[in-house]
Amino acid sequence: MPDKEQNPRRRVLSGMRPTGKLHLGNYVGALQNWVKLQHTYSCFFFVADWHALTTDYDETSRLADHTLEVVVDFLAAGLDPEKCAIFVQSHVRQHAELHLLFSMITPLGWLERVPTYKEQQLQMPNKDLHMYGFLGYPLLQSADILIYQPDFVPVGEDQAAHIELTREVARRFNQFYKLEGKPVLPEPQILLTPSPKLLGTDKRKMSKSYGNSILLSDEAAVVEEKIKNSVTDRPKLSDRGSPERCPVGNLHQIFSDRERLAYITQGCTQATITCVECKALAVPSVNAHLAPIRERRRDLAQNPGKLQKIIQHGAEKATQAAEETMVAVRQSMGLLQLGSTKDLTMTGTDAPPLRSPESIGNAKTDEERRDIRVATWLERVNKTHPLRKDKREIFITRKGRKVGVHASAEQDRAWNFEFENPPVNVLVLLAEDKDGYLHPYVLPPKFLQKHWQFGGRADSWIRKIDGIAMLSVGAHNESIQEYESDYTALQ
Repeated sequence: MPDKEQNPRRRVLSGMRPTGKLHLGNYVGALQNWVKLQHTYSCFFFVADWHALTTDYDETSRLADHTLEVVVDFLAAGLDPEKCAIFVQSHVRQHAELHLLFSMITPLGWLERVPTYKEQQLQMPNKDLHMYGFLGYPLLQSADILIYQPDFVPVGEDQAAHIELTREVARRFNQFYKLEGKPVLPEPQILLTPSPKLLGTDKRKMSKSYGNSILLSDEAAVVEEKIKNSVTDRPKLSDRGSPERCPVGNLHQIFSDRERLAYITQGCTQATITCVECKALAVPSVNAHLAPIRERRRDLAQNPGKLQKIIQHGAEKATQAAEETMVAVRQSMGLLQLGSTKDLTMTGTDAPPLRSPESIGNAKTDEERRDIRVATWLERVNKTHPLRKDKREIFITRKGRKVGVHASAEQDRAWNFEFENPPVNVLVLLAEDKDGYLHPYVLPPKFLQKHWQFGGRADSWIRKIDGIAMLSVGAHNESIQEYESDYTALQ
């Protein structure tokens, strides 16, 4: 389970479907609030591309493009990848795994009673929605949320009921499964967020399908044209209007300063200004707010490599958090874990994870810290597979095999190992994660003979990809997950 003590900031999770470029309704309804939340909470924000398939399964030609557009708008609006995780749902496969496991315990009636199940069928009479994906999307949403164990899910008041199914699923899971006698999945709380009313240019709800939206990416001239063509609340200039019921009035209420808002409110309600003047005053207010968003968009368009790195970084950060939850979920459900039979020969299934001692914080050099990690691991392994020290970082097994032992701490979600040793039969890489736990990867002779050449200095990296440890040596990448805690080579 995610270690909340190591990260005292409470966690927030939310996402959006990829409908293409976002509009002002998306911005004031959610995205603007996300930008504020990232400074106070540990935030995970994602593009829900699998959710798009629940209704648009038969038209996916633009799905990847739309997903990318939403990521760009997230960043342009002010989400900072250094302050929050920004990722694509399908890049974190653990979402699908947890959804599958939830489907084993969730009564069918729970899904059939979700209000939007019937509502969307009525709203889309020409679309065949008799698919499990459509019926089960609320359960996938529950998996999206619970896999990050967030403290809060920010929603508007009209969406609060949608989170209750997630809480019910968590309660039901915890009734069946526990880990060390404790619930596995805490119930998230609703974080009610203000959602200013913003009508589309035709007075209906702002939506690209209605053709009444102002996009975050619209250029200044386009914004001006859309506002000038907006419907207003005053059929005749002599009529007194109400800014709350007018698309242009809504724009002033959200984007204009107090002085301008007071001026148009009085002028509209008293019929002392024209709608043309009101619209003209709204244009600079909106464009002033959108100008930095457009600038960030242009920067991203000119740096596609930067955008890809951000997406990759977000996927790695989200995958790490999701896998922490899945480890606990799998254990609580009694699923056989990869490598668990190997652990039996070592310390037994009840052995706690190996952690570096607190004294490592007093070490003054990287070399001292490395020695502490190696000594900590040796203290445990020598109980069942004694190793005799030969020289620095080289040990000998009872059968005379040379074992090289190296340790590294996590940096930027990876571990770097450097070697200057003569050839060895077995290589042990101790990867200490950000929480101080040591993960021993014991690479046997067959692996080394096939994938390694010890002729001199070797520089290698361990990276976790979708929860799988990958060893990179030069341009070559190879999974080493099966060798974690596998001490067969030391026998």
